Amino acid sequence: MSVEAWANAARRDKYRQDFEHQRAIDAFQGLLDGNVTPDAAAGTIASLYEALIKHRSNTTSVPTLWGILCDAIRALGGNKELSERLVNLLNSISQLPDVTDEHGNVLTPDWKSAGVYWRDLPELAMMFREHGIGKSSSRSECTIHECSITDGQRVLRADIEPEDEIDGSWDAQAVPLLNATTFGAMYLARGKQPIGMLFHAEISLMHGIEVPYETPDQQRRAAMYVPPAATWILLAGEELNERCKNDYDRKDGAKGSTPYGDEWLWGKGRGYSLGRWELWKKRFGEIALTQGLPDDVKGFAARATSKIDEIDGQY
Repeated sequence: MSVEAWANAARRDKYRQDFEHQRAIDAFQGLLDGNVTPDAAAGTIASLYEALIKHRSNTTSVPTLWGILCDAIRALGGNKELSERLVNLLNSISQLPDVTDEHGNVLTPDWKSAGVYWRDLPELAMMFREHGIGKSSSRSECTIHECSITDGQRVLRADIEPEDEIDGSWDAQAVPLLNATTFGAMYLARGKQPIGMLFHAEISLMHGIEVPYETPDQQRRAAMYVPPAATWILLAGEELNERCKNDYDRKDGAKGSTPYGDEWLWGKGRGYSLGRWELWKKRFGEIALTQGLPDDVKGFAARATSKIDEIDGQY
């Protein structure tokens, strides 16, 4: 899909007809076409939404903004140059002055743990989780108009489960998932504010390579989940290795069986560790040689193996 085709489709969305959303789409298009710098696009977006934030006249306005971003990511994020522009845009937005009320108090969403506008990119982590790297688009399973942004149970539902099958087959979702992963990995490597990418990387590697690929059904899943798992290594492997060396978010203990009824190939808990890093290296090497898998899937695995070897050689 071209940038123009994406922008035209985004403008037709019935929940994005407000002036602010239409002009935000223009800003995204200008950025992605290379006609507007990240700093300029960030300034435009901030000027569009700050009045709404200050008057709290529309509590879905910023989630809708991030929904537009997520649409662009799912449609175009596989292009590394475009993903880099979006990462730079978010870095520019996070460096804008805080939004304050008439008394000089910084403004946050109703659930203050989301952070400060614009410093912490509030609500973006949830939107990317639900509508970016999640398999539903921002207009399929539920619209921003209908969703509660404070529904913590719904947000946490996908902790260690794979994405449910939506809009047909896994195959139809493979490209948007890989596009979103490409953006996510580039943000993990270059982004200035944490928005949950380490969580997404772990989940992707769990479901991509910590499961067996022996039966036809298992091998069909490989086409969906191995390329994204490899992409985290290829684009953000150094960041992941650093977390493994520091036992980031490590929680030892058995994880039980996978949603498919198999045993996890890493049964020692959650989080990052050097032991898990070694398993990832071993599994990518095995998958690269597995009979019955498509050549492109094995190619992703082989490149991830080489990248891990390169990182291990450096550190």
